[in-house]
Amino acid sequence: MQTHNTILFEIGRTYNRRQEIHQPYGGQQQGGISTPSRFAAIFLFTSDSGHVHGYRDAYRKDGVFCYTGEGQQGDMTMIGSNKALRDHELLGKAVYLFEASKTIGKGKVRYVGEASYLGHHVEERLDTSGVSRLAIIFELAVDSTGPTPANSQSDAEGMYSATTATQIDRMSLEELRQLAKAKASQGSTPSQRVTLVRKRSQAIRMYVLKRANGQCEGCAEQAPFLTKTKAPYLEPHHTLRLADGGPDAPEHVIALCPNCHRRAHYADNSIEFNLSLIEKLAVLEA
Repeated sequence: MQTHNTILFEIGRTYNRRQEIHQPYGGQQQGGISTPSRFAAIFLFTSDSGHVHGYRDAYRKDGVFCYTGEGQQGDMTMIGSNKALRDHELLGKAVYLFEASKTIGKGKVRYVGEASYLGHHVEERLDTSGVSRLAIIFELAVDSTGPTPANSQSDAEGMYSATTATQIDRMSLEELRQLAKAKASQGSTPSQRVTLVRKRSQAIRMYVLKRANGQCEGCAEQAPFLTKTKAPYLEPHHTLRLADGGPDAPEHVIALCPNCHRRAHYADNSIEFNLSLIEKLAVLEA
């Protein structure tokens, strides 16, 4: 059967999983990995309630997203949907990552971005029955930057190969923004993409802190203290994800004081507060 690849999702937008994803595009309506037959796509779903089945999806400190493979009981094997995710580039399939949460609403998911396979490893995890088993953990690069002109992609990606971590710390705001928006080229290897993810993660953090210039972008107060290196202490917050960490786009990350950061995650009005932060980011990044 002929496949198509004309799927466009808006980063940060909330979709009804059944009506807006599976009805028009197909794929399994249950589980974490959905593989439509008529479209060159794979849909990944992560949830803050996945720990019930032994799933712990999260960003590592280096910006790589660790995604638990499919299989609720017994050792996971590299067959079916797991194999499709591993081989998605060979199959010519794009991978779209969505996030579910109680705060988003039942049956709804938020689009995080396009993912690509970097590698995988095996960890000992508990299955849905509480029995220890071996789980496949996929290591993914997630792109939440959205469309970028092709001519700027190659320039920015070239900056990664020519810069060290120390040089990134010394870059101007505009240089950091270019680095934070960089994308891997079609022919890049997994190791090259890992390097890009790590440096982009650092670039985004540095960009957000430099943009804030010592002032919380939530409450507009000065940073509460200086670090041991005499830098104002603020914390990057990812407005479109359940958990912070890992690369994102400059327009989705805001620098907050610890109080505002906790408010964005734990306050009774955290959803409304987070929406206000998104509006502030739109002004900052205009």
